[in-house]
Amino acid sequence: MSVSKIKVGMVSFGMSGRIFHAPFIERNPNFELKLILERTKSNSKTTYPNATIVRSFEALIANKEVTLIVVNGPTYLHFEMAKAVLEAGKHLVLEKPMTATFKEGEELIALAKKKGLHIAVYHNKRFEGGFKTLQKLVVNKQLGHLKECKIALHRFRPGIGPKAWKEESYPGAGILYDIGAHLIDQVLVLFGWPLTIEADLQIQRTNGKVVDYFKITFLYENYKATIISDMLTKEPKPTFLLSTSKGSFVKYGNDLQESRLAENPINWNGIGEDIEENYGTLTNHDNNTTEIIKTESGGYVQFYENVYKVLRLNEELIITPEQALDVIKIIEWAMESGITKN
Repeated sequence: MSVSKIKVGMVSFGMSGRIFHAPFIERNPNFELKLILERTKSNSKTTYPNATIVRSFEALIANKEVTLIVVNGPTYLHFEMAKAVLEAGKHLVLEKPMTATFKEGEELIALAKKKGLHIAVYHNKRFEGGFKTLQKLVVNKQLGHLKECKIALHRFRPGIGPKAWKEESYPGAGILYDIGAHLIDQVLVLFGWPLTIEADLQIQRTNGKVVDYFKITFLYENYKATIISDMLTKEPKPTFLLSTSKGSFVKYGNDLQESRLAENPINWNGIGEDIEENYGTLTNHDNNTTEIIKTESGGYVQFYENVYKVLRLNEELIITPEQALDVIKIIEWAMESGITKN
């Protein structure tokens, strides 16, 4: 006996919906992209003609066939929309960051448990090849005891972007909630909760209103991990740097899945392979040798594969809402340090 497809509604068909959600829902035979919310436009109709466009959020969550809603709108609307989705009895995929505040995230988790529903937060950078490679090296302890780990994601966007909810003083705006949420999640997956943190948050761009630079150091008993991001770096810098008692690992370049999806989300073949020039270098200081480490295969497809298994096969979420909430807790902890405006 065949099992019916999970019918999905999506809150937005902007970049997030077009690149990170709709293609993976459409390609997975266990899902049907049933409804897409576009308040005034009909951009999704060309690529997803079988999906019905709805003009209001209320119509989206009222549909009785849809059992899973993707909330991928602006961060400041995450809590309001996610709460309404759960109250309507629907399972939830929630774009990162989970919410703008820890309190909001707590309330959503409590509501989901009360209703017997699932919240899957889209921390897709867990499924990138560079991070998987770093994770493998950390777990295997190939070069002895860890001393320091650095994870960076630099951009060169000196101008203020057109999206007000990302550049104005809305709750959850700025790269600490955007890129920072991803990098914090990666550190917590690798090393767990820190003893303490040290945070440097800045507004560096002319006319900037939100954090566009951060450096956060997670302090553990015998090592530390640092994440850094900004909008004013043009020259290549290491993406991952691992220093150990016996050597080091250095990798340049960002995961290519996003750029490949941006070019052709519909016909993308799902390949998450890195290019050779971005493979990392492992150096052993004991015998003065170096080794090129092929980047592990990335796979954003794993997220919705996991969501299906959770909803139909009662498996566990790879990314739990509690883990996503820990990210918000670190963000709020970092914000206590204050913001410097240059």
